[in-house]
Amino acid sequence: MTADLPEPTHLKPASEIDAAAADWAARIDGRPLDAAEEAAFASWLEADSRHAGAYARALAVNAYFDRAVALGPDFAPVDPAPPSPAAFAVPVGRRTAMLGGGALLAASAAGVLGWSLAAKPNAIETAKGDLRRVTLAEGSAITLNTDSRVEPRIEGEQREAELARGEALFDIAPDPDRPFVVHAGAVAIRVLGTRFAVRRFDDGGVALTVLEGLVEVSTQGGARLERLAGGERSHITPGAPIRTERVPQEALERAVGWRNGLIDLNGMTLEQAAAEYARYSSQRIEIADPATRALRVTGVYSTSDPIGFARAAALSLGLSAERTDAGIRLQPG
Repeated sequence: MTADLPEPTHLKPASEIDAAAADWAARIDGRPLDAAEEAAFASWLEADSRHAGAYARALAVNAYFDRAVALGPDFAPVDPAPPSPAAFAVPVGRRTAMLGGGALLAASAAGVLGWSLAAKPNAIETAKGDLRRVTLAEGSAITLNTDSRVEPRIEGEQREAELARGEALFDIAPDPDRPFVVHAGAVAIRVLGTRFAVRRFDDGGVALTVLEGLVEVSTQGGARLERLAGGERSHITPGAPIRTERVPQEALERAVGWRNGLIDLNGMTLEQAAAEYARYSSQRIEIADPATRALRVTGVYSTSDPIGFARAAALSLGLSAERTDAGIRLQPG
């Protein structure tokens, strides 16, 4: 029998938080906030630790609809001569960049979204549960998933970026004379202009999903070379052949659903699903029983609601769910 475990009464449901975040993002997108609205926004951010992540996801959704403009031939950054990619670190809307006037809001958003540029001026990072999108000076855009770090190097004829950890979606501005190279450990991904996602794993593996265009993948030393087109996905493991498969469009979109705050768990075991949620949240899904860990799950869920996923899994798999200080525990019913 599945336990009925209501949320503590002081916590708002994730759907309500996401709706409020979308409202703030839309409002900021449309016009500068006045002093009263800035104060209200700051209070909302401070009211719940989940609000910052929800607002970052709402910004990422807005940024997704900007992609065609950002990569078009007439694209021009807000500052025509930015000192570094970090200058674009707080894109709060389509028409309001908040880089000059409205400094109070920009400073508030920068603090909440956790930009950490002290160690390396061009380093772009996200904390656990956050999303972030940056437009580089040459027109390309990078959207970082949770707990990720990218180090762009855009100088003269050089267009490169190192995915130091985590996962990122790259929208590369076309430039036939300057290929863009993304490094992820021992893997190099060379493109002229396209859209693809890269994820690094702790074991040194790299997952590459090409949404549009053509990319060229090589491993350290250039021993292996492979070309992938839009609609193809590869997993590159050190010392093993590159495995490439063609996937339907809907699966491609689900693979980058995290930019909209969604996580695709179809076909994963409960253990794998719990590990995925650990990337996004400090609320842990505990599974002690080996047989339970091997059960398969289906569905697309909110990245910000591991407890909701665990309860849904318990209901569908005949398990019991028990809240703990660290999160929730799943076990045979």
